[in-house]
Amino acid sequence: MKHMKLFVLLAVICLLVGSAFAVSKLMPATVDQDKCIGCGKCTEQCPTGAITLNDDGVATVDKDKCTGCLKCASACPAEAISA
Repeated sequence: MKHMKLFVLLAVICLLVGSAFAVSKLMPATVDQDKCIGCGKCTEQCPTGAITLNDDGVATVDKDKCTGCLKCASACPAEAISA
């Protein structure tokens, strides 16, 4: 019985972690092009390198690389990034 409880607990943890990861991948960061001031703070904070500044100096998100962690949004002084 003790092992069964442990197994169930581990299964629940895996489901929760997997679900959180799946949701974050479904909701990558988006940049409001009109609000972005091109400071680059988001690019410094992105752990996957998903955010770059384009030729106009505006942040863009590579949706394939973005994990949805939103560290970029926390770093953005212009509040131009959201999920």
